[in-house]
Amino acid sequence: MSSIGMAQSETARASKFSAFFDQRTRVSVFSAVSLFLLVCGVLALIAGLGFASERLLKIAAINIIAGVGLGLFCGSTGILSLGHVVFFGIGAYVSAWFTIPSTIKPILLPQLPAPLLNVEWPLVAAIVPATCAAAIVGVLTGFVMQRLRETSAVIASFGFLVIAYLLFIGLKPLTNGKQSLYALPTEQVTWPLVLGLLALALMIAFAVKSSRIGRAAESFRENEPAARSIGIRSERPIFGVWVVSAAIMGAAGALFAHSVGVVSPSSFYLDKTFALIVLVIVGGYRSLTGAVVGAIFVSFAEEIFKKTEEFLNGYSGTELAFGFIMPNVFGLTALSFSLLILLVLYYRPEGVAGYKEIAAHQWFQRLFPNVFAEKTAHSNKPNYHVDETAVLTTTNLQKSYGAFCAMDKINLEVKAGQIVGLIGPNGAGKSTFINVITGNLFATGGSIQLNGNDVTLASASELAKIGLGRTFQNIRTFGAMSALENVIAAVNVSRPDMSRVEAEQLALNWLAFLGLENKYQEQADGLAYGDQRRLEIARALALEPQFLILDEPAAGMNDQETKDLTDLLQQIVQRIGCGILLVEHDLPMVMALCDQIYVVNKGEQIASGTPQEVQADPHVIEAYIGEEMDD
Repeated sequence: MSSIGMAQSETARASKFSAFFDQRTRVSVFSAVSLFLLVCGVLALIAGLGFASERLLKIAAINIIAGVGLGLFCGSTGILSLGHVVFFGIGAYVSAWFTIPSTIKPILLPQLPAPLLNVEWPLVAAIVPATCAAAIVGVLTGFVMQRLRETSAVIASFGFLVIAYLLFIGLKPLTNGKQSLYALPTEQVTWPLVLGLLALALMIAFAVKSSRIGRAAESFRENEPAARSIGIRSERPIFGVWVVSAAIMGAAGALFAHSVGVVSPSSFYLDKTFALIVLVIVGGYRSLTGAVVGAIFVSFAEEIFKKTEEFLNGYSGTELAFGFIMPNVFGLTALSFSLLILLVLYYRPEGVAGYKEIAAHQWFQRLFPNVFAEKTAHSNKPNYHVDETAVLTTTNLQKSYGAFCAMDKINLEVKAGQIVGLIGPNGAGKSTFINVITGNLFATGGSIQLNGNDVTLASASELAKIGLGRTFQNIRTFGAMSALENVIAAVNVSRPDMSRVEAEQLALNWLAFLGLENKYQEQADGLAYGDQRRLEIARALALEPQFLILDEPAAGMNDQETKDLTDLLQQIVQRIGCGILLVEHDLPMVMALCDQIYVVNKGEQIASGTPQEVQADPHVIEAYIGEEMDD
């Protein structure tokens, strides 16, 4: 075949992959397969070299499954959970109820319900109720966790751990209290079962990560106000990944209990929690790749540290030199891991594997050029048009904080096809006004109408879905996500029925419309300042809003960037017909661009009119513009 024919064939195969799978799905599938093969290769290598027993290798594989479960939640939400080991314990205890021989069960758990006393299932069957039980507890606790953030979420998860530990001890009829459950059939923990569950855990975790729920959770992880501004609510994605991760942890717990042969409350408390925290921090908590790499490292490092401690204790009480007696060594594992955490956080806070999945790296994608071909925008730009009757109005809008009135009786109107400016000195109340009409704050007086409908009490996510898009004074992109992923997150809200490939293509077209088509794979926080501003606008436009609220979009831009932005806003209005409310300190830009201008000072509206009328208004000149308007 000629070189031209081969090139055409390669292009055809690449197009075929692009037609059926979006970039995120391809990365997820190849990452899952690659990580599974990596784990199998590492285990086979260590087994072949004779560095570890078969039991230790199985426990290492089980720890990797647990790492996948914890990494799914922590990586997707950015919340460090200290309570996931509870699901690990639930899986262990529930599976034990079904697998302990029926002749021994009445001795260990005489008060266990009769149906459970008489059953004796194989482990492969017992994993099912163990996983379901963990998922059910995940549902019950998820209703609380979905509303918590940052420190409060960490504290709540630790409280969950303490409560569960006390319940493991206190529910003696079900757990045998502080005493261990034993006689679990360890021979049933076979390699096909362990590796099969590992493959299933990776497949499920990456499926969730590549889904809209996974992308929404990552959006909240990166910037919650920005996520709300494009119509994403936090509760559903956080709840979803919490429950799925709980189920994976439950399956891992069932395997772990049967690999060691006993179940006791101490196995599911602080030591195991600490080990799980180490693996997500060392590997990299934002990616499943990091969780797997961290779990591989921690599983074998822990054994090395323990063997080292045993070796050193063999010389305990022995005089080494100059009268120095070797003391008893304890806590070497915890100390070593603690130092390791400090070193990783200092030198590589993103973890050994970093934030990206293995298949998202360029070196990996170059190995499979047919699969990860470059995407191009279609010649047809995004096409939607706003009805010319659309109108956004505020009537006597007010916002007070106790006795302090930050904004009083603001009356403003923006029609479709108009660019309306809102100006005023620093502290005049502009940001308060923007936050109120976009649902980030609620008005204490007056009303907001969108096309005649009262939306005064609508939240930011609700307003985003019914016609308001916005940008922020301080740039709020989803920094660790690509430019394309930023826009897809908004497309998923405006076009929920669109397929993944179609949503990706539409997002790429929006980037092309904003002049960013060649930077779609770049991480958002790595873009130039002006490009980040454009990306915010592209993400807002992907909502297909009737009105676009821009909060100082030209801040920090040079003259050429400001001119380009001015041309872009005019093009948006001409092409789409949406109304734009522009809050901006660049007065020449505002005067040249806006059809109507409103002026606020000290929380009050002092003038409104055309640029010419505002420039001539004595109240405006006195309060804000002064000689600057005469230049």
